[in-house]
Amino acid sequence: MNSNYIKTVALGILVFLAIHSSAQETVTIPLTQPKEKGFLKIGIINGSISIQGYKGDEVIVKGIKRVGKSRRKSKSKNGRNGLKRITNSSLEFSAEEYDNTVHVRSVPQGTTDFEIQVPENFSLKVSTINRGDVFIENINGTIDVSNTNGKITLKDIKGSVSADALNKDIIVNFLKVTPNVPMAFSSLNGDIDVTFPSTFKADVKIKSDRGEIFTDFDLKTKPSKANITKDANRKYNAYRVKVEKWIVGSINGGGPEILFKNFNGDVIIRSK
Repeated sequence: MNSNYIKTVALGILVFLAIHSSAQETVTIPLTQPKEKGFLKIGIINGSISIQGYKGDEVIVKGIKRVGKSRRKSKSKNGRNGLKRITNSSLEFSAEEYDNTVHVRSVPQGTTDFEIQVPENFSLKVSTINRGDVFIENINGTIDVSNTNGKITLKDIKGSVSADALNKDIIVNFLKVTPNVPMAFSSLNGDIDVTFPSTFKADVKIKSDRGEIFTDFDLKTKPSKANITKDANRKYNAYRVKVEKWIVGSINGGGPEILFKNFNGDVIIRSK
């Protein structure tokens, strides 16, 4: 299918691009309202995602098929001996736009990395699971990002962030924070390292089971009670009780709640 195929509907513009070609392809997606804020959604199984804000009014999506040696062992049964396996190294993804919302999808087979450019005033919902990191730079909007087995790096962000990484670090650098908007950062096996402007105001809740907590803000801590929960499922005529202790405090007089939750890594809150 032609990569510049555009389908126009009566109440807006719907762009659908299906790519099935070589190992690399770039497509440009016009927006219904180029001067207004937009929203990008991308969730993939295997691959890295890099998103860059730029001074333009289109979304540019580059897909790169990662080609490597197959991990699958050859089979000798059913007459396969002496035959050559034909590997499909072609690239397949789709991008759909409607009313300034762009949704990028990739097939689950194989590994495809994405390099995407969006206008600076864009919000993002981004996720990947295996074989890749997430890198986002120069975005002014709301960012919701998740990575199961890779690192999350957000650079020069203006807006608000919700970030969740299971097995790697989360590194965020804010130029400006949207006021009065709560945020959350969580990891299981990596550090959480977030830099805020020195004038940043927030009420914070911080917890790290097997890590340490560092900050150069003047954090005013508050007394907090342990959160005690009792499991509703009884076993051996007994209840399981879980006790959670959080550090609660305020920065620069307080503001919206910012949550930092970690299990096996440090929490670092920096000012600049």
